[in-house]
Amino acid sequence: MDEMPPTHGQLGPAEPYLADHPIPTGAVVDVSNVCWSERLPPLRRHFPLLDRLELVCAAWRRRYGVDSPLVLVADNSLRRGLLPEDARAFRRMERSGQVRTAPTADPVLLELARDRGWHVISEDQFKDLRRLHPWIERSPSRFLSWQLRDGEVGLRPSGIRRVPDHAVSLAVERKDLKHGRHIDPDVAAQERVLRSHWRCTARGCVKAFLWPDRLLDWPSLARDGTVVCSCCGFPLEEAGPRGTTRLFVASDARTGTEFLRFPISLGSAVQLGRGDLTHGVNLAATELHPPEDVRQVSRRHLMLSLEESPKGPAAFAVDLGSGNGTLLTRGPERRLDPGERITLTPTDRLVLGDAVAIRLSGRRYITPEEESPPSLDGAGGGLTVLG
Repeated sequence: MDEMPPTHGQLGPAEPYLADHPIPTGAVVDVSNVCWSERLPPLRRHFPLLDRLELVCAAWRRRYGVDSPLVLVADNSLRRGLLPEDARAFRRMERSGQVRTAPTADPVLLELARDRGWHVISEDQFKDLRRLHPWIERSPSRFLSWQLRDGEVGLRPSGIRRVPDHAVSLAVERKDLKHGRHIDPDVAAQERVLRSHWRCTARGCVKAFLWPDRLLDWPSLARDGTVVCSCCGFPLEEAGPRGTTRLFVASDARTGTEFLRFPISLGSAVQLGRGDLTHGVNLAATELHPPEDVRQVSRRHLMLSLEESPKGPAAFAVDLGSGNGTLLTRGPERRLDPGERITLTPTDRLVLGDAVAIRLSGRRYITPEEESPPSLDGAGGGLTVLG
């Protein structure tokens, strides 16, 4: 890895908030995060500037010396946001090896910092990557941000704290929507896409095969605004409005590795298990890359639903008489009785057959057109063959 040659400053006085900690030999800088920061001069100006990067690099060198290495990592998309003069300078930095670019910088810079034992300079809390990088919460002192004091930029701890599972799940979901599917739920025109069910009719599409009546995940947006299948890219057909919707997450119960996210709308129910299910999810489908011991999940294991309650829409779970049982990790762990119906909270975790963990994501999607809750006797839909 090429490193940016130091050009500024001398070793300054020790900063008390880091004085009691051994200092790694260098730092990895989240270039895009720095350049976009409105807390760096010029303040409250929402466009990226390379001058902000130089201010932060100079602050590091004043504290740790001109020979303390810095590795610069940027998102590819930064090129498009820079002013022409900065864009030309940025391309020169790329050609000379002063900055490394990647489609998404966060995984690259975290791997570098982990492997080298270095600091990370960024305002990002990296919530969506906490499961892949558990060392983040074990080493909060290695994460630095910046502050402007008396006209000079200095470094300070970025405030890394432990994040609960449902908050991590929310961050992963948000990043998947924005970067994986190009849908920003904070933009009204794009959020409307999430208010509808969609159907893919493309021949040979895996997701159209898995869910022929309506997709059980979010679509994507093409550059021209067309709603397309996130699997095959084929334009989708609208399949009716969604009600209030919650997202559920399936993961390997032993490793925590997520392999599926699926939304359930108000008045709908979804069966989880293996094989042919009525409006259900085959957790053993090879396309999902489930855990090896997924066969411990029963063919009809669990029913999930979203229904009205006195306190508003609530998620419910019912064990369908599963062979290996469903474990609820709420307070003292216990197994659900066959047919037992419980209300799920964001901190609850269900473990199916000691193999697959199910939990709620942190986000709730709301649409003004609420669906009337149908009877759940038919599990909320027609026959859906998964896998």
